[in-house]
Amino acid sequence: MTDGDDDVVRSVVSTILRDRDRLIAELSASMRAQVAALDSDTRLRGLFEAGTTDNLMSVLDFVQNDAAEHEVHAPARALVYARTLAQRDVPLSALIRAYRVGHAGFLDVAMRYAVELGGPDSAAAIIRIVNRTAVYIDRVCEHVGVAYEQERDRWVGSRGGLRQEWVARVLDGSADDIGRAEQVLRYPLTGHHVAVNAWTEPQLSARAAMDVLDAVRAALVPLLGNPRRALLVPTDEREVRMWFSVSRDLTIDIDAIQRALSGLSLPARVAIGGCGGGVEGFRRSLRRADRVRELVLLAGDGAPRAVSHEQVAAIALLSGDIEELRRYVADCLGELATDNQRNLWLRETLRVFLANNRSYAAAAQELAVHRNTIQYRVGQAVELIGHVFDDHDRTLHLHVALQAARWLGPAVLRSNPAL
Repeated sequence: MTDGDDDVVRSVVSTILRDRDRLIAELSASMRAQVAALDSDTRLRGLFEAGTTDNLMSVLDFVQNDAAEHEVHAPARALVYARTLAQRDVPLSALIRAYRVGHAGFLDVAMRYAVELGGPDSAAAIIRIVNRTAVYIDRVCEHVGVAYEQERDRWVGSRGGLRQEWVARVLDGSADDIGRAEQVLRYPLTGHHVAVNAWTEPQLSARAAMDVLDAVRAALVPLLGNPRRALLVPTDEREVRMWFSVSRDLTIDIDAIQRALSGLSLPARVAIGGCGGGVEGFRRSLRRADRVRELVLLAGDGAPRAVSHEQVAAIALLSGDIEELRRYVADCLGELATDNQRNLWLRETLRVFLANNRSYAAAAQELAVHRNTIQYRVGQAVELIGHVFDDHDRTLHLHVALQAARWLGPAVLRSNPAL
């Protein structure tokens, strides 16, 4: 580079670093929007954005120095993300397309800054940025592609990968011979099923995570009526899908499951899909468990360790469009939708009051407070909402909004402006 080119490139890099967080958010959103296969899993978004961050920092360093092409290596977290996608059967083409989309977005920003900052020297600086980023992307795509293929071969060749393949065929309807599927999976698909999603904390090693998830399976067996068969299929190294072949009249005691997991201090969460019969029930129970899992992930650390579809069925359906649900909660709750401790008490009191047919005495007994406290809090809540209980439809919407706030918390509430 000439001195003028060098100055422009370094100014571009400095400006991008100044706006790094905003750019990463924009690039990540663009990639997920244009590559739908990468936006299907909330739990992996953190790993996706970590890889995006590391790639951005690495490409900025490569653009402004004279490192040789062979010195370019994909960041470690980008490789981890590629391997995780291989385990989840997300096509490699989706990952490579995301890199191309991200590259285009980065160039758009970098070239705009070069023109603004470079004046007569911007053309040469732009050429360098384009050439160096093209080299970087080609090398990194090669590395993540190799990591993906190696992990895919390893995963499919394992017992877990074989089970995952057959379960996928049952779920998408391409398994014509259900009897053969039952033989391979060693699980009766024609009975009654409860599907469970279970996952661990991300900081656990892969080996420790699988030990924890196996302990979760063992803990669930007696709580689900000692089912005659259980099927465990890894989704990746820190998450599994489980099905239990249960009796038709099983009642799921979610409180007992919650107590068991807490008592064992297992760093894991479970989403339970409810019972379903036959092959369609096998699929439906998993769909419900998947919805519950997404809700738990949206709720964050405040969610219980175990949540069942029966508890959150309506909210799980509504949470598919979180932005619209947030607006719905704000419309229904008014000022009570602001996220602070006082409003939390008021919302919970009002929710319990409505759930107990507007009985002050029953609400007081459930919350273990004085009846006068319930009356006071309900009055305060109604004042913030601006709603009286003379419209059945509005009251129904109010109850749904309170349930959404209970389960999803900050994900659907307004942040406290005082903070």
